[in-house]
Amino acid sequence: MKKITLSILLSIGIMVSAHAQSFVLDKGQSGFGITGGFSTNDDISGFTGSVGYSFSGVFDLGISVGRFGFDQQFFGEDLNATIISPYASYFIVKQDEQTPVSFAVTGSYERQMYSNDVLSDFDIDMTGSFFSIGASLYHMFEASDAMNIQPAIGFSYITGETKIEDSTESITESDNTTLFAFGLSLIFRTSPTNSFVVTPSLGFGDDVTTFGLTLGLALPHN
Repeated sequence: MKKITLSILLSIGIMVSAHAQSFVLDKGQSGFGITGGFSTNDDISGFTGSVGYSFSGVFDLGISVGRFGFDQQFFGEDLNATIISPYASYFIVKQDEQTPVSFAVTGSYERQMYSNDVLSDFDIDMTGSFFSIGASLYHMFEASDAMNIQPAIGFSYITGETKIEDSTESITESDNTTLFAFGLSLIFRTSPTNSFVVTPSLGFGDDVTTFGLTLGLALPHN
C-alpha cells in the first residue's frame, strides 16, 4: 500500500485550486480564500477543506485538512487517514493586459495520521511526513459578464516517509513521486467583489489517476 497516494490527492487540490484567492484576485488586492473538495482514485477517497490568505494577490499562506479512507484493508480492518498540510504559493507572473498567463510556485508540508481498530488495540503509531514543491501555469479568459474560465496545468515533486512504530520497534519507508495535474476553474462573480469557484481536476502520478472536485470562495477586502 503506497501512502504517497495520499499526498497525490492533496497536492492536486493545492496545485490547481487551493489557492483560489490569488488566481482570482487582481495584483495588489488582498483577501481570504475558503475551499472544500472531494477526490478519489482506485485506492483512496476523501474530503478536504482549506483556508488561506492572499497578500496583494501574489503570495498565499494557507492550511488544508483532509480525511481519507483506503479501499484496501489494513490487517483486516478499514484504514483511515487524517492529513494536515500548511502550504505557501507565490505568483511569479500574474496575468494582465500585457502578460497572457499566470505562473505560480507552491510548496507544502504534509502530516499524515492513520487510524483503525488494529492500530489502536495494539498501540501502534502510524504516521507520514511529506514535502512537495511544484509549479502551475494559468490562463483566464472571460466567458460572460458574470463568469470567467481558467484552465491550469501543474506539476509537483513529492518526497517523504511513512513510519510505523510501537513500544519495541520502528519501521520507516521512504517514497517519492512526480505528479502532473490539470484543472478547469469556472469563476462566478457572486457580487462586485466576491467570487465562487468550481474546479474539476485530474491528476496523474505513481501509476494512479485521480479525479478531484473543489468548490471555493474568494473574499477580497480591499
